[in-house]
Amino acid sequence: MSRGYFAALYEAGVPFALIDTRERREHVDGHWFGSTNMPLSSLARTITRLVPDRGFPVHLLDWQDRASGAAATLLSQLGYQQLTIHQTSRPATFGNGFVKGEYVWSKAFGEVVAHGVDFPEVTPDSYMRHHQGAPLFDVRPTAEYRQFTIPTSQSLPNSLLLANLTALRNTGKTALLHCAGRTRSIIGACTLKAAGYDGPFAVFRGGTQAWQLAGYDREHGADRRFATKDRGDDDVRGFLERWRITSHELTSGQLADFTAAHEGHLLFDVSDDSATGQVLVHGITRISGTNLIQQTDQSIARYHVPVVLFDHGSASRAAFAAFWLTAMGFGVQIVRLGAHVPQAPDPHFETRPNTAIPILSAGRMIERRQQQATLIDLRSSAAHAAQHLAGSAWRNISLMLNGAPDDRPVTLICGKTEDGCLAAELLTGHGWRVEGIYPWQDGDLPPSLLHSEPVDSPVDRSALFAGRHHGNLQDARDYLAWEEALPAQIDPLLHRMWHDHLARVLA
Repeated sequence: MSRGYFAALYEAGVPFALIDTRERREHVDGHWFGSTNMPLSSLARTITRLVPDRGFPVHLLDWQDRASGAAATLLSQLGYQQLTIHQTSRPATFGNGFVKGEYVWSKAFGEVVAHGVDFPEVTPDSYMRHHQGAPLFDVRPTAEYRQFTIPTSQSLPNSLLLANLTALRNTGKTALLHCAGRTRSIIGACTLKAAGYDGPFAVFRGGTQAWQLAGYDREHGADRRFATKDRGDDDVRGFLERWRITSHELTSGQLADFTAAHEGHLLFDVSDDSATGQVLVHGITRISGTNLIQQTDQSIARYHVPVVLFDHGSASRAAFAAFWLTAMGFGVQIVRLGAHVPQAPDPHFETRPNTAIPILSAGRMIERRQQQATLIDLRSSAAHAAQHLAGSAWRNISLMLNGAPDDRPVTLICGKTEDGCLAAELLTGHGWRVEGIYPWQDGDLPPSLLHSEPVDSPVDRSALFAGRHHGNLQDARDYLAWEEALPAQIDPLLHRMWHDHLARVLA
């Protein structure tokens, strides 16, 4: 794959998905900009959620290993018909579209915004000298705020800013916006500017990481929420008219017909500020607007597909997300609903490979352990570390496929039966002998047989800058420098397109 391939596809305006099926740590350590990470270990579930249409054009990155070949086989088995495979490899240096890190689309976009829009900034030292007493607002989701924040800060997620312009102005003081680094505070400040906010505000540069680098302690477990109130309908309509975003209302009874008529669109319910990606009925995903803008490349895998945002009340949350998705180049409309969209049943695979490998009960699994069978736990490393069957070893299917098969038959422990069947199908095709599958059930096995212990260097979790929120100041310093350097690493064409989109919505 050439360095400019993604930019060319994006400029062409044709629908596509660019999928990287390496495990999370490998992807974060270096990947092609614009690719969505769908690790082989969870590929079947992830792609059927993010790319449900089996006829959608999927571009698959082949890193010339067995795991990449297995991913292509699996996608074909799942019925994906427009599959294009691109052989690629890791360049010697970063830049020109090859980047490291996670949520790079959103973070690079945030830095482009920062370079294109003027807003005041405050450093930790200038805050301590000149701004103590000014209200601090943590614009991350409330759950992240509770983990750690700058002392005295109040929780005010980005998705609630438009609902609180009057309340912010009424404080009579300069509002200081911060996150854990740079991106979300930049987005928050530019949201205020785009909405015509006429009160004083500034970005707390570098957020909680800069605060620690300056030698100050964070606060943990804070629970101060800024009083929030939805703005009126006229206010929100004014924002949407200014930004040229369409909006209309539906009753709950009209929802099924609407989603059927918009099959293939990207459907998000942004009404819940704490939501992290739950699947709702009619193919709608519930996610906070703050996270949708922060984690765009992992929430939206299909490019050049229209977006529909559902919201309740005044739709101020949807207005926030719609503005920024439009600035990124997505076509967006808002639908206001009178009632919450219900949760869908736990999604399951529509396709399951045929296998004669037995599905084991808890009793049979205990017998396998007593017989000293080779037990491989294919669940996430976090799940294995929290609780696993004594004598089992954590393995990752990508690593297994790229290594030599064990001499002895193996018994697989998996999260769900379908996961185990898919894994067994792939492994047996590469010389492994699988003699049983055990779908893990909490409370199914005797506590005396359960252990907890960490997994060393798990490939399904990123280690890049991992200590930045845990006292490793060098990781924090490197992370902030990495964010600021992102615009120079993405394709200049995309850089220009983002500038153009942003200029249009701000005009």
